Amino acid sequence: MENLEVLEYSLHRVDVNEPAPVQLALKGDAKDVTAYTKLVLEELLESSRSRYFQFKSMDELVPSSLVAILNSESWTDKSRQIAEKLHGVELQVQERIKQLNDVRKGVLLQLKVKHDECIKFVFIKIDNTEFFDEDDFSLKSGLPTSKSRIQKSAVITFTPEKTVDEVIISDSKSTITEYWYLSFLIAEQLKDSETNTKNAFNAIDKLLNKEVKSVSPVDYWFLRNDIVNYFRNEESLIYDDLIEKVKAHKPETEVFKENFDAFVEKFEKLPIKSTKPFDTQFDLESSVIKARIVRKVLLDTNFELRINGEVKDLKFRIFAGSDNKGKFIKIYSDKGYDEFKTSGD
Repeated sequence: MENLEVLEYSLHRVDVNEPAPVQLALKGDAKDVTAYTKLVLEELLESSRSRYFQFKSMDELVPSSLVAILNSESWTDKSRQIAEKLHGVELQVQERIKQLNDVRKGVLLQLKVKHDECIKFVFIKIDNTEFFDEDDFSLKSGLPTSKSRIQKSAVITFTPEKTVDEVIISDSKSTITEYWYLSFLIAEQLKDSETNTKNAFNAIDKLLNKEVKSVSPVDYWFLRNDIVNYFRNEESLIYDDLIEKVKAHKPETEVFKENFDAFVEKFEKLPIKSTKPFDTQFDLESSVIKARIVRKVLLDTNFELRINGEVKDLKFRIFAGSDNKGKFIKIYSDKGYDEFKTSGD
Protein backbone atom coordinates (compact mmCIF):
# COMPACT_ATOMS: atom_id res chain seq x y z
CA MET A 1 0.00 0.00 0.00
CA GLU A 2 1.76 3.10 -1.30
CA ASN A 3 1.27 6.78 -0.44
CA LEU A 4 0.25 6.09 3.15
CA GLU A 5 1.14 8.42 5.99
CA VAL A 6 0.19 7.85 9.64
CA LEU A 7 -0.83 11.20 11.10
CA GLU A 8 -2.11 10.19 14.55
CA TYR A 9 -2.47 6.99 16.56
CA SER A 10 -3.54 5.84 20.00
CA LEU A 11 -4.04 2.59 21.86
CA HIS A 12 -6.46 1.91 24.73
CA ARG A 13 -7.06 -1.28 26.66
CA VAL A 14 -10.82 -1.85 26.80
CA ASP A 15 -11.84 -4.25 29.56
CA VAL A 16 -15.28 -4.48 31.16
CA ASN A 17 -13.58 -5.45 34.43
CA GLU A 18 -11.90 -2.03 34.60
CA PRO A 19 -13.70 1.24 35.40
CA ALA A 20 -12.44 3.02 32.28
CA PRO A 21 -10.25 2.49 29.20
CA VAL A 22 -6.52 2.54 29.92
CA GLN A 23 -4.30 4.39 27.48
CA LEU A 24 -1.24 2.38 26.52
CA ALA A 25 2.09 3.62 25.22
CA LEU A 26 3.35 2.43 21.85
CA LYS A 27 7.11 2.53 22.18
CA GLY A 28 7.87 1.58 18.61
CA ASP A 29 8.99 4.40 16.31
CA ALA A 30 6.94 5.97 13.51
CA LYS A 31 8.20 3.43 10.98
CA ASP A 32 6.84 0.60 13.13
CA VAL A 33 3.41 2.21 13.28
CA THR A 34 3.36 2.91 9.55
CA ALA A 35 4.44 -0.63 8.69
CA TYR A 36 1.77 -2.14 10.93
CA THR A 37 -0.88 0.24 9.59
CA LYS A 38 -0.10 -0.75 6.01
CA LEU A 39 -0.37 -4.41 6.94
CA VAL A 40 -3.71 -3.96 8.68
CA LEU A 41 -5.22 -1.62 6.08
CA GLU A 42 -4.36 -3.96 3.23
CA GLU A 43 -6.12 -6.73 5.09
CA LEU A 44 -9.18 -4.64 5.91
CA LEU A 45 -9.68 -2.94 2.55
CA GLU A 46 -9.16 -6.14 0.58
CA SER A 47 -10.99 -8.38 3.02
CA SER A 48 -13.79 -10.65 1.90
CA ARG A 49 -15.42 -10.11 5.28
CA SER A 50 -16.29 -6.45 4.80
CA ARG A 51 -19.56 -4.61 4.47
CA TYR A 52 -20.48 -1.04 3.60
CA PHE A 53 -22.35 1.10 6.12
CA GLN A 54 -23.34 4.72 6.67
CA PHE A 55 -23.58 6.76 9.84
CA LYS A 56 -27.17 7.26 10.99
CA SER A 57 -26.36 10.78 12.13
CA MET A 58 -23.22 12.90 12.03
CA ASP A 59 -24.22 14.26 15.46
CA GLU A 60 -23.40 10.96 17.17
CA LEU A 61 -20.18 10.83 19.21
CA VAL A 62 -17.93 8.89 16.85
CA PRO A 63 -18.62 10.74 13.55
CA SER A 64 -18.83 14.15 15.24
CA SER A 65 -15.49 13.47 16.97
CA LEU A 66 -13.87 12.60 13.65
CA VAL A 67 -15.12 15.84 12.10
CA ALA A 68 -13.83 17.72 15.14
CA ILE A 69 -10.39 16.13 14.65
CA LEU A 70 -10.46 17.19 11.01
CA ASN A 71 -11.16 20.70 12.29
CA SER A 72 -7.97 20.57 14.38
CA GLU A 73 -9.45 19.67 17.75
CA SER A 74 -7.36 17.50 20.09
CA TRP A 75 -6.67 13.95 18.89
CA THR A 76 -5.83 12.88 22.43
CA ASP A 77 -9.13 14.11 23.87
CA LYS A 78 -11.32 12.84 21.05
CA SER A 79 -9.67 9.42 20.78
CA ARG A 80 -10.07 9.01 24.55
CA GLN A 81 -13.78 9.87 24.27
CA ILE A 82 -14.20 7.31 21.47
CA ALA A 83 -12.50 4.63 23.60
CA GLU A 84 -14.79 5.57 26.49
CA LYS A 85 -17.79 5.19 24.19
CA LEU A 86 -16.73 1.64 23.25
CA HIS A 87 -16.08 0.81 26.90
CA GLY A 88 -19.54 2.03 27.88
CA VAL A 89 -21.18 0.02 25.11
CA GLU A 90 -19.32 -3.13 26.12
CA LEU A 91 -20.38 -2.64 29.76
CA GLN A 92 -24.01 -2.61 28.58
CA VAL A 93 -23.43 -5.75 26.52
CA GLN A 94 -21.72 -7.43 29.46
CA GLU A 95 -24.72 -6.71 31.67
CA ARG A 96 -27.00 -8.45 29.16
CA ILE A 97 -24.82 -11.55 28.72
CA LYS A 98 -23.23 -11.86 32.17
CA GLN A 99 -24.90 -15.21 32.80
CA LEU A 100 -23.48 -16.62 29.57
CA ASN A 101 -20.03 -15.24 28.90
CA ASP A 102 -17.74 -12.21 29.09
CA VAL A 103 -17.22 -9.62 26.40
CA ARG A 104 -13.98 -10.48 24.64
CA LYS A 105 -11.10 -8.41 26.05
CA GLY A 106 -8.88 -6.42 23.76
CA VAL A 107 -7.31 -3.13 22.87
CA LEU A 108 -8.72 -0.41 20.63
CA LEU A 109 -6.20 0.89 18.12
CA GLN A 110 -7.24 4.21 16.57
CA LEU A 111 -5.47 5.67 13.55
CA LYS A 112 -5.71 8.78 11.46
CA VAL A 113 -3.95 8.24 8.14
CA LYS A 114 -3.55 9.96 4.82
CA HIS A 115 -3.87 7.64 1.84
CA ASP A 116 -4.09 8.73 -1.80
CA GLU A 117 -4.90 12.29 -0.72
CA CYS A 118 -7.82 11.11 1.45
CA ILE A 119 -8.05 11.09 5.23
CA LYS A 120 -9.04 7.75 6.74
CA PHE A 121 -9.83 6.93 10.35
CA VAL A 122 -9.29 3.33 11.38
CA PHE A 123 -10.69 1.60 14.47
CA ILE A 124 -9.45 -1.89 15.26
CA LYS A 125 -10.41 -4.01 18.26
CA ILE A 126 -7.54 -6.46 18.74
CA ASP A 127 -6.86 -9.40 21.03
CA ASN A 128 -4.08 -8.41 23.37
CA THR A 129 -3.76 -11.26 25.88
CA GLU A 130 -0.91 -13.06 24.15
CA PHE A 131 0.73 -10.16 22.42
CA PHE A 132 1.36 -7.29 24.81
CA ASP A 133 4.16 -7.15 27.31
CA GLU A 134 2.65 -5.45 30.38
CA ASP A 135 5.92 -3.60 31.05
CA ASP A 136 6.98 -2.71 27.52
CA PHE A 137 3.99 -2.60 25.16
CA SER A 138 6.43 -2.62 22.27
CA LEU A 139 4.77 -2.12 18.91
CA LYS A 140 7.26 -4.31 17.11
CA SER A 141 6.81 -7.27 19.39
CA GLY A 142 3.29 -6.57 20.56
CA LEU A 143 0.72 -5.89 17.86
CA PRO A 144 -0.41 -9.14 16.24
CA THR A 145 0.00 -9.52 12.50
CA SER A 146 -2.36 -12.48 12.36
CA LYS A 147 -5.76 -11.45 11.02
CA SER A 148 -7.36 -13.92 13.41
CA ARG A 149 -6.39 -11.57 16.25
CA ILE A 150 -8.32 -8.67 14.74
CA GLN A 151 -11.75 -8.92 16.35
CA LYS A 152 -13.56 -6.03 14.67
CA SER A 153 -12.61 -3.09 12.50
CA ALA A 154 -13.92 -0.01 10.77
CA VAL A 155 -12.37 2.24 8.11
CA ILE A 156 -14.00 5.64 7.63
CA THR A 157 -12.87 7.66 4.61
CA PHE A 158 -13.48 11.40 4.33
CA THR A 159 -13.57 13.54 1.20
CA PRO A 160 -11.42 16.70 0.93
CA GLU A 161 -14.63 18.59 1.82
CA LYS A 162 -14.70 16.77 5.18
CA THR A 163 -17.76 14.68 4.39
CA VAL A 164 -17.89 10.91 4.84
CA ASP A 165 -17.13 9.07 1.60
CA GLU A 166 -17.50 5.50 2.86
CA VAL A 167 -17.67 3.40 6.01
CA ILE A 168 -16.32 -0.15 5.73
CA ILE A 169 -16.84 -2.50 8.67
CA SER A 170 -15.61 -6.06 9.13
CA ASP A 171 -15.61 -8.71 11.82
CA SER A 172 -13.72 -11.92 12.49
CA LYS A 173 -17.06 -13.62 13.19
CA SER A 174 -19.37 -14.94 10.49
CA THR A 175 -21.68 -11.97 11.08
CA ILE A 176 -20.74 -8.43 12.04
CA THR A 177 -21.31 -7.94 15.76
CA GLU A 178 -24.35 -5.75 16.26
CA TYR A 179 -23.03 -3.66 19.14
CA TRP A 180 -19.93 -2.71 17.13
CA TYR A 181 -21.84 -1.03 14.31
CA LEU A 182 -25.22 -0.28 15.89
CA SER A 183 -24.29 0.89 19.40
CA PHE A 184 -20.66 2.02 19.10
CA LEU A 185 -20.47 3.53 15.62
CA ILE A 186 -24.25 4.14 15.28
CA ALA A 187 -24.21 3.03 11.65
CA GLU A 188 -26.63 1.20 9.37
CA GLN A 189 -26.07 -1.16 6.48
CA LEU A 190 -26.21 0.30 3.01
CA LYS A 191 -27.64 -2.90 1.56
CA ASP A 192 -30.04 -5.11 3.46
CA SER A 193 -29.64 -8.88 3.62
CA GLU A 194 -32.33 -9.55 1.03
CA THR A 195 -30.71 -7.26 -1.54
CA ASN A 196 -27.28 -8.70 -0.86
CA THR A 197 -28.52 -12.28 -1.13
CA LYS A 198 -30.31 -11.62 -4.41
CA ASN A 199 -27.44 -9.63 -5.95
CA ALA A 200 -24.82 -12.19 -4.91
CA PHE A 201 -26.73 -15.25 -6.11
CA ASN A 202 -27.72 -13.63 -9.41
CA ALA A 203 -24.14 -12.50 -10.11
CA ILE A 204 -22.75 -15.97 -9.34
CA ASP A 205 -25.45 -17.70 -11.39
CA LYS A 206 -24.76 -15.40 -14.34
CA LEU A 207 -21.02 -16.09 -14.15
CA LEU A 208 -21.59 -19.85 -13.99
CA ASN A 209 -23.82 -19.71 -17.06
CA LYS A 210 -21.37 -17.60 -19.03
CA GLU A 211 -18.03 -19.07 -18.02
CA VAL A 212 -18.78 -22.70 -17.11
CA LYS A 213 -21.98 -24.04 -18.66
CA SER A 214 -20.88 -23.11 -22.17
CA VAL A 215 -17.61 -25.06 -21.91
CA SER A 216 -18.39 -27.84 -19.40
CA PRO A 217 -22.03 -28.47 -18.43
CA VAL A 218 -21.12 -31.19 -15.95
CA ASP A 219 -18.87 -28.79 -14.02
CA TYR A 220 -21.63 -26.21 -14.16
CA TRP A 221 -24.15 -28.52 -12.50
CA PHE A 222 -21.78 -29.71 -9.79
CA LEU A 223 -20.54 -26.19 -8.99
CA ARG A 224 -24.03 -24.74 -9.02
CA ASN A 225 -25.30 -27.47 -6.73
CA ASP A 226 -22.54 -26.70 -4.19
CA ILE A 227 -23.33 -22.99 -4.31
CA VAL A 228 -27.09 -23.53 -3.97
CA ASN A 229 -26.32 -25.75 -1.00
CA TYR A 230 -24.29 -22.91 0.57
CA PHE A 231 -27.05 -20.34 0.04
CA ARG A 232 -29.75 -22.67 1.35
CA ASN A 233 -27.99 -23.99 4.45
CA GLU A 234 -25.62 -21.31 5.77
CA GLU A 235 -26.88 -18.52 8.02
CA SER A 236 -24.51 -15.95 6.56
CA LEU A 237 -22.32 -15.49 3.53
CA ILE A 238 -18.59 -15.00 4.01
CA TYR A 239 -17.28 -14.56 0.53
CA ASP A 240 -13.74 -15.77 1.16
CA ASP A 241 -15.21 -19.03 2.52
CA LEU A 242 -17.29 -19.40 -0.65
CA ILE A 243 -14.20 -18.69 -2.75
CA GLU A 244 -12.37 -21.52 -0.98
CA LYS A 245 -15.30 -23.85 -1.67
CA VAL A 246 -15.12 -22.98 -5.37
CA LYS A 247 -11.34 -23.41 -5.44
CA ALA A 248 -11.76 -26.90 -3.97
CA HIS A 249 -13.79 -28.00 -7.00
CA LYS A 250 -12.03 -30.58 -9.17
CA PRO A 251 -12.75 -29.90 -12.87
CA GLU A 252 -14.49 -32.78 -14.60
CA THR A 253 -13.31 -31.93 -18.13
CA GLU A 254 -9.97 -30.96 -19.61
CA VAL A 255 -11.34 -27.83 -21.23
CA PHE A 256 -12.63 -26.49 -17.90
CA LYS A 257 -9.42 -27.50 -16.18
CA GLU A 258 -7.59 -25.18 -18.57
CA ASN A 259 -10.06 -22.35 -17.85
CA PHE A 260 -10.46 -22.95 -14.13
CA ASP A 261 -7.93 -20.42 -12.81
CA ALA A 262 -9.39 -17.67 -15.00
CA PHE A 263 -12.88 -18.55 -13.77
CA VAL A 264 -11.80 -18.41 -10.10
CA GLU A 265 -10.19 -15.00 -10.69
CA LYS A 266 -13.47 -13.65 -12.09
CA PHE A 267 -15.38 -15.25 -9.22
CA GLU A 268 -13.17 -13.48 -6.67
CA LYS A 269 -13.91 -10.07 -8.23
CA LEU A 270 -17.69 -10.50 -8.46
CA PRO A 271 -18.61 -8.40 -5.38
CA ILE A 272 -17.24 -5.23 -6.97
CA LYS A 273 -17.28 -6.09 -10.69
CA SER A 274 -20.85 -7.36 -11.10
CA THR A 275 -23.61 -5.15 -12.48
CA LYS A 276 -25.21 -5.05 -9.04
CA PRO A 277 -22.36 -5.19 -6.49
CA PHE A 278 -22.84 -6.88 -3.15
CA ASP A 279 -21.16 -6.98 0.25
CA THR A 280 -18.74 -9.74 1.11
CA GLN A 281 -20.22 -10.56 4.52
CA PHE A 282 -23.95 -10.58 5.26
CA ASP A 283 -26.83 -12.65 6.61
CA LEU A 284 -28.42 -14.88 3.98
CA GLU A 285 -32.12 -14.68 3.12
CA SER A 286 -32.56 -17.78 1.00
CA SER A 287 -36.28 -17.18 0.51
CA VAL A 288 -35.61 -14.33 -1.95
CA ILE A 289 -33.84 -16.68 -4.39
CA LYS A 290 -36.21 -19.62 -4.08
CA ALA A 291 -37.44 -19.26 -7.67
CA ARG A 292 -33.90 -18.85 -9.04
CA ILE A 293 -32.75 -22.10 -7.46
CA VAL A 294 -35.02 -24.24 -9.66
CA ARG A 295 -33.40 -25.46 -12.89
CA LYS A 296 -34.62 -27.75 -15.69
CA VAL A 297 -32.60 -29.95 -18.03
CA LEU A 298 -34.29 -30.95 -21.29
CA LEU A 299 -33.65 -34.67 -21.74
CA ASP A 300 -35.75 -35.42 -24.82
CA THR A 301 -39.16 -34.69 -26.27
CA ASN A 302 -41.61 -34.76 -23.36
CA PHE A 303 -38.80 -35.48 -20.87
CA GLU A 304 -37.09 -32.97 -18.60
CA LEU A 305 -35.12 -33.19 -15.37
CA ARG A 306 -36.25 -30.64 -12.79
CA ILE A 307 -33.73 -29.70 -10.07
CA ASN A 308 -35.54 -27.89 -7.27
CA GLY A 309 -32.62 -27.11 -5.01
CA GLU A 310 -29.44 -28.58 -3.68
CA VAL A 311 -28.93 -32.33 -4.08
CA LYS A 312 -26.89 -34.12 -1.48
CA ASP A 313 -23.93 -35.98 -2.99
CA LEU A 314 -24.94 -35.01 -6.53
CA LYS A 315 -21.73 -36.43 -8.01
CA PHE A 316 -22.63 -39.85 -6.65
CA ARG A 317 -26.31 -39.71 -7.60
CA ILE A 318 -26.23 -39.00 -11.32
CA PHE A 319 -23.98 -40.31 -14.10
CA ALA A 320 -23.76 -40.00 -17.89
CA GLY A 321 -22.91 -42.99 -20.07
CA SER A 322 -23.59 -44.76 -23.34
CA ASP A 323 -24.28 -48.28 -24.59
CA ASN A 324 -25.27 -49.94 -27.86
CA LYS A 325 -28.66 -48.21 -27.69
CA GLY A 326 -27.23 -44.72 -27.30
CA LYS A 327 -26.41 -42.12 -24.67
CA PHE A 328 -28.13 -42.06 -21.28
CA ILE A 329 -28.06 -40.65 -17.78
CA LYS A 330 -28.36 -42.84 -14.72
CA ILE A 331 -29.92 -41.47 -11.54
CA TYR A 332 -29.93 -43.42 -8.30
CA SER A 333 -33.43 -43.05 -6.84
CA ASP A 334 -35.42 -45.37 -4.60
CA LYS A 335 -38.66 -43.56 -5.42
CA GLY A 336 -37.98 -43.53 -9.14
CA TYR A 337 -37.14 -47.22 -9.03
CA ASP A 338 -40.44 -48.00 -7.34
CA GLU A 339 -42.35 -46.10 -10.05
CA PHE A 340 -40.72 -47.82 -13.05
CA LYS A 341 -39.69 -51.29 -11.86
CA THR A 342 -41.09 -54.24 -13.73
CA SER A 343 -42.01 -57.66 -12.46
CA GLY A 344 -38.65 -58.95 -13.60
CA ASP A 345 -36.69 -56.47 -11.43
